[in-house]
Amino acid sequence: MRKRKKITVKRKAFKLFFVLSLIWILGVFMYNTYTNIEIDDSNYVATKIQSTKEEQTVEKTEENSKKIADVLEETTKKVVGISKLKDPGNSILSKTTENELGLGTGVIVTENGYIVSNEHVTGSKYSKCYVTLENGANYDGTVVWEDSNLDLSIIKINAKDLPYINLGDSKNIRVGETVYAIGNPIGFEFRRTVTSGIISAKNRTIKIEEESKSSYMTDLIQTDATINPGNSGGPLIYPNGDVIRN
Repeated sequence: MRKRKKITVKRKAFKLFFVLSLIWILGVFMYNTYTNIEIDDSNYVATKIQSTKEEQTVEKTEENSKKIADVLEETTKKVVGISKLKDPGNSILSKTTENELGLGTGVIVTENGYIVSNEHVTGSKYSKCYVTLENGANYDGTVVWEDSNLDLSIIKINAKDLPYINLGDSKNIRVGETVYAIGNPIGFEFRRTVTSGIISAKNRTIKIEEESKSSYMTDLIQTDATINPGNSGGPLIYPNGDVIRN
């Protein structure tokens, strides 16, 4: 009986020793394995840089958007409403047509009251029209120059210290560039509406037929920015606020 007990104790001791030894071996193996794993820092750094670049891109886009909004806000102050009637009315439901009212847009180009618009909006030279500024002030305007072939005119109002727009250059403009149009579409209810688009094409030519006469306008710029009849005479501008002109 004593021999059997001794054998049983020895067996248990051996099993315990074996289990402890196995745990120790596994522990040493796992320690050596995980302490010798090499971490590729380059992958970690690359991921971090990529994330930073994306954040910078988003911040830059938001910053550019705010800058453009600031530019457009300032530019609208330089855009005026033009009418052949002293009180053109405010409703787009008016029975008087756009052509009869001569509703349109103009842009201030000098601080002492010179305004550029379309000839079909203002009328011929020495014609009278009425100009409404961004601040609501109304002025009598006189057409001091016009060219029906170009459909351009210059109005003069008796005012000083007006905010005026910069005239840009379209020589280097490219198809696909972003542009903005500002005007009074439909009527004064929607005055100084801003729309955006791109330069769709350059050097376009269109044929105009009026009173059995035909004429051509050449070297025109085509854009997909939304433009309605009341936008006539309004500016098409670069993102920096300069007027695009030929």
